[in-house]
Amino acid sequence: MKFAFLFFLTLSSASAEDWLRFRGPNGSGIAESTPLPREIGPDKNVIWKQAIPRGKSSPVVTSNRIFLTGHEGGKLLTFALDRSTGALLWRRDAPANQDEKRHTLNDPASPSPVSDGANVYVFFAGYGLLSYTADGIERWRLPLGPFTNFHGMGASPILADGKLLLICDQDQGAFLLAVDQKTGKTIWKADRPDSVHSFSTPIAHGQQLIVPGSYQLDSYDLSTGKVVWRVGGLTYQVKSVPVIEGDTLYFNGWAPGGEAGERMELPAFAEMIQRFDKNGDGKLSKDEVPKPMVPGNWEMQDLNKDGLFDKRDWQYYSMRRTSSNATMAIRLGGKGDVTNTHVLWRYEKSLPDVPAVLLYRGVLYLVRNGGILQTLDPATGKLLKQGRLPQALDEYYASPVAGDGKVYFISRNGNVSVLEAGAQWGVAASADLGEEVFATPAIADGHIWVRTAGHLYNFALPRP
Repeated sequence: MKFAFLFFLTLSSASAEDWLRFRGPNGSGIAESTPLPREIGPDKNVIWKQAIPRGKSSPVVTSNRIFLTGHEGGKLLTFALDRSTGALLWRRDAPANQDEKRHTLNDPASPSPVSDGANVYVFFAGYGLLSYTADGIERWRLPLGPFTNFHGMGASPILADGKLLLICDQDQGAFLLAVDQKTGKTIWKADRPDSVHSFSTPIAHGQQLIVPGSYQLDSYDLSTGKVVWRVGGLTYQVKSVPVIEGDTLYFNGWAPGGEAGERMELPAFAEMIQRFDKNGDGKLSKDEVPKPMVPGNWEMQDLNKDGLFDKRDWQYYSMRRTSSNATMAIRLGGKGDVTNTHVLWRYEKSLPDVPAVLLYRGVLYLVRNGGILQTLDPATGKLLKQGRLPQALDEYYASPVAGDGKVYFISRNGNVSVLEAGAQWGVAASADLGEEVFATPAIADGHIWVRTAGHLYNFALPRP
């Protein structure tokens, strides 16, 4: 019995030192195992630095491997590095690459891999899903797409309940997919007819999968793919990752037009047709819509790309004009629409665009473009402190991560800010990596791995 207990402790310790999905353990962004460096930079606490192909996916870390995706010469790549040395162990090309329409800031290798501790699972919008062993042997493949996400796909796959789960929110035919992680065979597929293009990676909670999307957040039964409960009031285009502590979920959603002064109530589609459909075709052309109502990006709101607004296009656009950006706290549980009973608070000032919130040691951290950092009380949503990261007045795409009482922020231009954790935060150290950073760092066993435009860094304190 004593041996079994020690064996269990060993396994628990080993799993705690991995970082197996985007943003680590259940998307929390936190690893507390051992001391982490107070300073990281091109010449500070570097264990190794490895040149890698371009890509914006984030690293995932097992006991002896680091998995990443990238692209080179028109090929979509999955590759593995040795965790200790950074040496390239293998790289594999995806079987095909059907190039997708993307925003200039998106990338053919934006979604991050996920691992079960041995095998790796990857998603490319240009191909679909693939799984490899730790040694790079293909286990299975599942072609998907093409997709109709206006800005390109961005959500990462996750593992839960023996399933690989992938959210495919797009302008037409959005769905949530569950496949057997051993075989790649589809177990269930849940249509999401109310969703359009979004980029948030879901999070597991017990036997449910929580999926933020356009205007609402849904919780699905992992066994069946049926919706258990939902919360409305989200913005139209979500990008960040939810986090959970206890029975409360925290989520931030921001999109252009979701500020209070930019909202506009638009007439219903039937009224618009009656008043402005000059040629009587039952749709709205751009020159038929009064100028104050015309969207700044007509093509993005035209979901089926026929150049005209039908009822669905107009409804989506109308909802966008009244949607609101917010950081939210939501009590988990319930059935059906729980918006009025389970939303604990909303905070709507100076919000992040892409980075997820970080809940660490009783403080909620939010960073937005310009290096504006806020801390909130997670119980009430009350602002505790707002200020700027002094050496990093920049755009932010990587989400913050934390451990050992330190919080790490890295801006688009590679400006690193390390904070001592706390509501009344202060910057302990700053550095400049000299390359763009879009990927969220990984933390495990006292190491922090940072992907830049052309390299993967391994930072840690020197050990005897």
